[in-house]
Amino acid sequence: MSKAFSIIIPVYNVKKYIRQCIESIQNQTFKDFEAIFIDDCGNDDSIKTVEVFAKNDERIKIIHHDKNLGLSAARNTGLRAAIGEYILCVDSDDWIENDCLEKIYTAFKLHNTNSIIFNGYKYYENRKKKDKGTLLQTHKGYFTFTPYNICKGSDFSWIKAYKRTSIIDNSIEWPVGLTFEDAEFYFKYFSINPNTYIIDDCLYNYRERKGSIVTSGREGNVKLEDIFQVVRNIKDYYIEKGLYDRYKPALLELVGSRISLCRKIKNSYEKTVQLAKEILSEFDIKNNYVEQKKTSSPIFSIIVPVYNVQNYIAQCIKSIQNQTFYDFEILVVDDCGTDCSMDIVRKFAIDDARIKIIKHDRNLGLGAARNTGLENSTGEYILCVDSDDWLLPNCLQEVYKKFQELGLDSIWYKANIFWEEQKKMTDMFIFKYFASYPERLLHLDDTNLTAFPLYSWNKAYRKRMLINNNIRWAEGICFEDVEFFFKTFIKTKDIYIIDKPLYVYRRREDSIIGDSTRNIEKASDLYKAAENVYAYLKESNYLKMYRNAFLKYAADVINMYRAYPETNKKLQPRIKTFLRNIDFPNSY
Repeated sequence: MSKAFSIIIPVYNVKKYIRQCIESIQNQTFKDFEAIFIDDCGNDDSIKTVEVFAKNDERIKIIHHDKNLGLSAARNTGLRAAIGEYILCVDSDDWIENDCLEKIYTAFKLHNTNSIIFNGYKYYENRKKKDKGTLLQTHKGYFTFTPYNICKGSDFSWIKAYKRTSIIDNSIEWPVGLTFEDAEFYFKYFSINPNTYIIDDCLYNYRERKGSIVTSGREGNVKLEDIFQVVRNIKDYYIEKGLYDRYKPALLELVGSRISLCRKIKNSYEKTVQLAKEILSEFDIKNNYVEQKKTSSPIFSIIVPVYNVQNYIAQCIKSIQNQTFYDFEILVVDDCGTDCSMDIVRKFAIDDARIKIIKHDRNLGLGAARNTGLENSTGEYILCVDSDDWLLPNCLQEVYKKFQELGLDSIWYKANIFWEEQKKMTDMFIFKYFASYPERLLHLDDTNLTAFPLYSWNKAYRKRMLINNNIRWAEGICFEDVEFFFKTFIKTKDIYIIDKPLYVYRRREDSIIGDSTRNIEKASDLYKAAENVYAYLKESNYLKMYRNAFLKYAADVINMYRAYPETNKKLQPRIKTFLRNIDFPNSY
């Protein structure tokens, strides 16, 4: 006769804790279950305690291994013997809340899903203290795992319940003989069964204790090879199921997290580097990532201000998600537009934990939005992407490679232009002087400082350089890039130009730049930005050093709107004021 639940409990040297585990199962408010205890041949009397309980409770079944086979093998033994509709794993030094099965069963019946994920308490044995929250998922309700969020969840098997057929029909088991076995089961299961339901109830009690598998691992009693072999096993499974191309970004993120994990294990660094380089070579990516991935912070923070771009924002976000280099966060700054842009972003954010949304109280403009992104960033490097533009797939990988090779504070790259009205893509021919500088290391000085586009979106910056020099984008005016450019590259001096288009700039009539050709107030901001640069150079004693570069830029500013006669005519009074304010020499 079948049961609603089969509860699988491997038993190995847990004499001190097994009674509490058994009693928590026996005392469930939901009674329709079998409890399968697998004797994994420990050297204490744990299993004898189970046998005493089994005499008076026919729901308790005991299966004996002939020798010690480990946690995974024990769970697999229990799974093969199970007859319940749903599977729940309980470690024998842990315990479950009395209403655990009842709440899980109700959730299964209400939400028509193959799995239920729930929350739990962590009990610290040495301090006799219980805290809420071992679950690393913040989402509640229906949830779909994707290649972009699967690494953000908790891979523990014991805070999940599964429909048994969803495991058996897909030939999924725990990997025998390996530590950190939960990860392999988790990735295989939720790639095949991506739709789940998450409840916030704390139904499980995980005991953190000295001598457990986890704590022993932290102290160095673990085979590092096992940690990376799990990734190989997942990769082989994905290839077999035709999922590899889709889930490769997730596997690479898993490698990164395993590198961080191994670095927390005593005396592990050299071995970790060796093993990580080996596995990364199997994914055909650069080994220098191994040396850098020492913390959980992302490598890149990508700042995307959003204001009334509902027709373009999806392409922008997807282009970032689909980068060949995966280690980044996307800081979307909601600048209080009036269309559906942020509704689109929020849908992406549900499935991708790398997307962080920061909302302004009111519309503050592009400069302020970028500053908000910078202040909330955690990455080592900063990229700005305008929300109607997009990145080419290898942008981050190419930029990261040069940062690591050269140790600079800024890397520049070229761009293509997409002309929205004509639906036509061209190279960046409007910046012909940029094309005259092929890929190379370049020293910025008074002769060439303004020989390049001043935009922020075709440049990447080391965050530390911006923070240490208190460099921010100008707020409250258009052309916020101008002052930022001068301040940044006076401080950095040496830059590198990647002679490849890595960014696509969308040129459209209703953009900020396009609008400035018709709006006198916005066009006037160009002269305000230049005056701010002049004031900065003067106050910082840089004016003499960069006078030639600034005067050349001022001349470009004066001529900016000559192609728009009506606008240019209206700007003449402002231009005259500008020339007086910067002491522009008549001889020049």
